[in-house]
Amino acid sequence: MLGMFKAMRTTLRHLPMKKITVQYPEERPRLPERSRGLFRVVIDPASGEPRCRACTLCETNCPVQVIRVNYTSKYQLTAPNVARVATRRVEVQPGIDLKKLQPVLDDYHEHGTGLIAVLQNAQAVYGYLPRAALQEVSLQTGVSLSQIYGVSSFYNQFRLSPIGKRLIDVCHGTACHVAGAQQITEALEEELGVADGKTTKDMEFTLGSVACMGACSQAPVMRIGDQTYGNLTPDKTRKVIRDLMEQVGAKKG
Repeated sequence: MLGMFKAMRTTLRHLPMKKITVQYPEERPRLPERSRGLFRVVIDPASGEPRCRACTLCETNCPVQVIRVNYTSKYQLTAPNVARVATRRVEVQPGIDLKKLQPVLDDYHEHGTGLIAVLQNAQAVYGYLPRAALQEVSLQTGVSLSQIYGVSSFYNQFRLSPIGKRLIDVCHGTACHVAGAQQITEALEEELGVADGKTTKDMEFTLGSVACMGACSQAPVMRIGDQTYGNLTPDKTRKVIRDLMEQVGAKKG
């Protein structure tokens, strides 16, 4: 009984005192969307346990700023096998005959043609620029693979994936754009069942866009192979592509 009275006296004595602790806030600020999904960990291959990769994202985005990251990792991360990665990348590419590329490289060695000309000729051989071909160009010209990819990905004329037997290009220059080039592209997307820049599953058609075809007086214009179609409307475009798909036996999608 005496202990209970002492406890009550202590409680009453502390009631008027100022609180010295602050309650943790019930609501935390939302993380910025750019940071969501980035908090990943490295799995230790030996133990299978997750471990921090010291990317400092948790410290940067902590709502209450209580996280401090040691920038020096105590874990010895394994170095990637560059040769194995490069070999694997080539293996997953479609098989190509590199002998067809040799005349292009011989012309380079004989006449000193530039890199863009080599890539144009290589694309003329395969229809696109396979990774194996680019790697061979890098080996025989001395230009790094990263530089070659920089050039081939910068210019719109180069393609890094296979295209269909028939390339459909829609002009999106100023005159064609004003005349309704976007509606022409949408009509083709609907009829082919693929988005702009994609290829149908049967590899018959590839839909693309170009900056200008030099036929502004016939805007809007599209080109299928060597054939150019001008003064198009969405209905005319649908008829042209339907007749061509029926002629070659192509399927939508």
